[in-house]
Amino acid sequence: MLYLLLSVFFTSLVFLILKEFNRFQIDNFQAIVVNYFIAFFIGSWFANSPVNLDLYINQAWTVGAICISLIFIITFNLMAITAQKGGLSVMTIANKMSVVIPILIGVVLYKENLGAIRFTGIIVALLGVWFTSKKQDVSKLDKRFWYLPLLIFIGSGVADSLINHIQLFYVSQNSLAVFSTSLFLFCGLLGVLVCVVKFVTIGLKFTLKNIIGGVVLGVPNYFSIYYLLKALSQPNYESSFIFSINNLLVVLLSVILGVLLYKEKLSKQNYVGIVMSILAIVFLYIGV
Repeated sequence: MLYLLLSVFFTSLVFLILKEFNRFQIDNFQAIVVNYFIAFFIGSWFANSPVNLDLYINQAWTVGAICISLIFIITFNLMAITAQKGGLSVMTIANKMSVVIPILIGVVLYKENLGAIRFTGIIVALLGVWFTSKKQDVSKLDKRFWYLPLLIFIGSGVADSLINHIQLFYVSQNSLAVFSTSLFLFCGLLGVLVCVVKFVTIGLKFTLKNIIGGVVLGVPNYFSIYYLLKALSQPNYESSFIFSINNLLVVLLSVILGVLLYKEKLSKQNYVGIVMSILAIVFLYIGV
């Protein structure tokens, strides 16, 4: 349970830092690319492994890690576009509701237990995420871009499912740090390719504040993935429980931080969502 709570803490910290990017007018994509390499070097140090490309390209999970990294890059850009076209809550709901995909895969493919109590908890959890994340801008999405939230939903869900599948069948407990580090390396390399294209087409230039933003983001981003993998590798908890609780607690903590730090106002729907989220956690914990 400690690993899960640590993942929630670092994931919420990532969201908090991304929110601060707007205030300091930091270019999200540039900072994200820098962040990937910072996370990679931190992971290499944390895993006490040399920065050796052969270490990451000669593994049973290399192809899967590259696929996950590609999905990460595509989904991130879709999230940025959706936030612009339809508001942050549209993007948040699409991203967090994607937990349905790894849960269903866990039940169907891995024969995870889904009793009445846990099933109820998952349904209440999804409703809790919806109502807690929903803001007034959820209705602003241009109908012409209806497919953007759908693609985010699919991309986020598939990425989580691949991470769970690879760590379950291909990654040993001792190589979790190397696997999580490889994700950031491949994301960084793919990001560099995008930057090269932007440099050629629009004359992209990196600025110091964007680099600093990426450095600040890289530390919590690495540990959010690392501790999620650690939580998924624990034999006492199935992936349906981990993903449900992780999403719920991240949303709840993000809402609390929004109220405390940014004086955000909560609607009646948000309060209903918070209550449902707490109930869902109780159901899911009892159903373990």
